[in-house]
Parts: sequence; structure tokens; C-alpha cells
Amino acid sequence: MKKLSLLLLAFTGLMLFNRCSTDVDINADYQQITVVYGLLDPYKDTTYLKINKAFLGSENALIMAKIPDSSEFIEKLDVRIWPEDDPQDIAYFDTITITNKEEGVFYNPNQIIYYSAFQPETDKKYILRILYKETEITSDAATFQFVFTDITSPGFAKKIGINDNADPKAVIWNRKEEAPRYDLTIRFHYKELMEGSADTVYRFFDWHKDTKKALIGPEVESYYTGSTFYAALTAFVPYEDAAKEAKVTDRFTSTLQFIVEAGGKELNTYMEVNEPSSSIIQDRPAYTNITNGIGIFSSRATAIKPKKLNDVTVAYIKGSYSWLKFRY
Repeated sequence: MKKLSLLLLAFTGLMLFNRCSTDVDINADYQQITVVYGLLDPYKDTTYLKINKAFLGSENALIMAKIPDSSEFIEKLDVRIWPEDDPQDIAYFDTITITNKEEGVFYNPNQIIYYSAFQPETDKKYILRILYKETEITSDAATFQFVFTDITSPGFAKKIGINDNADPKAVIWNRKEEAPRYDLTIRFHYKELMEGSADTVYRFFDWHKDTKKALIGPEVESYYTGSTFYAALTAFVPYEDAAKEAKVTDRFTSTLQFIVEAGGKELNTYMEVNEPSSSIIQDRPAYTNITNGIGIFSSRATAIKPKKLNDVTVAYIKGSYSWLKFRY
């Protein structure tokens, strides 16, 4: 469920793109268009799909978007998936209603999602089929293996140091043929104790983000600086509310996570087509890999390598950033 926000965001973009065009025939006959968004992740035990219909009407589109019947199918669809090399190994999807959809262009907080207790295998191609009345909506996507050992730098040492300077440090991981797009996040976890409470508060902040596209070569690299970490430390750790910050008695360093999210070929193409353009030609063709529909069906995988800060770095934080109240 944690990844549903990305799925719903992409669905919003698809629906808006479908109803916004430079050439609109308001007298055209209504045509049913199925919108599909889904990502296969071989390291998740549940697979989710967002399946809706595009809408057309005489009302303001922003008003219609707030009405569930405008874009939700009334009937439950026949949705199934199977590996290309074993058509008899079919997984079926059911519906579930999520209740925490954030406010936006479309209706909320309740939305219907298709799900299956299906965990795809790595390095396999899967066929998706959705049946709506007499129409078959199909697509396919290939999974790939991507785990924490694919992150080769930092290495296997349990602790690492972060110097307070602008010298670049590399994060390096193995490139996958099926994954041309990578998002790197470096996340720092820490704990707090508050005055008058025995409960531990767990917090974190992301202090380095980078997107890399790689089509050749065995490895992908991204660089960060220690000064970025310390700037984020002073920016994100103290509470904006001075009274709340005053109640913090102790803080403790915890895990530093190097998180690399790898996206499949179709996902990368879809995101590239929808990225802002610096060209004077702003109209670009829509991309979809859904037959008899629109949307995107692709794959992703996430590798996470955890580290601890070494004793020298912790001592530096305690001494040079003493007002942040870190004890270790």
C-alpha cells in the first residue's frame, strides 16, 4: 500500500492528458477508453493496478473529476496476469477500496484499486489482460533482479564516515539491461526522547536525491557531498516550533540508507515523454504500451543498503552540532 501514491499520481496525469488536447471535437461520439497504470515489483508480495475509464461530458472537467462515476467502472472487470512462458499459471485480481487518497484533481479519499496476492518472479515477462465487455485490453512487462548487493559503493563496511566538506563521494550500482532509469535517495534515520515521555520518536529526512538514466556500461554512478548532509542536518532535525524543540532532551543517530529505485524500459519512456520540454515544440505524442487502452504497465525494483555512521562522524556531530542534542 505504501507505493500507491506513485500509482495514483501517474493515473491523474494520464486522465488529465487524455482530456486535454489541442484538437477537440465536442460533437464526437463517445468512445470508451480504458486507462491502466501498474508496476510489477518482484520484491513485493502484492501487485496493484489502477484501472479507470476516461470521461467526456458537457460539464467542467474539474467538476466531473470529483465524481467517482465519471471515471470508475460500475462493474468489476475481469483482470488477470500470467508469465509468458506459462499461460496456465494465471493470477486473478480483485478490488479493494483505499480510504487515504490525498486531495487533488480527482475524487478522494476513497478510490477503487485492483490487487492480487501475486508476487512476480525476477527476469520474467508477464502478460496482462483486462476484459471489458467484448474488448480485451492487454499489455506486457519484464521484471528484473535488483538487490542491495547490486549497490557496490559504499561497500560492505558496516559503518561509514561523512566529512563536512564539498569533496564528492560516489554511490555506485550495477546497471540492469531492463532498467534504464534510476532514482537515488540517501535517507538518514534518527531517534528522539521528549521531556515527560518514555516513548521514543522515530524520524528521518532525505538529504540527497538524484535521477540517472543509463543505457550502456556495467555501472551507474551518482555523487554526493558531506556538506549537503550537514546542511540538511541543521535544516530538518530541529522542529520549527521552538516550544516543541525545547522539549527534546536527547537525540540518537540511527541508520543511513542508500536507496536505489530502478524503473523498467516502458516506465522510463513514459516519464521521458511527460517530462518538461525545453524545446519550442511543446506538443509531443502520448506514450502508452496498453493495447486497446492508454496508460503504462512496466516494472520496478528497489535496492536498499543500510549503514551506520562511524564513531568519528558521530563525535563530530555531537561536538560541532551540539545544539541538535545528539548523544551518539
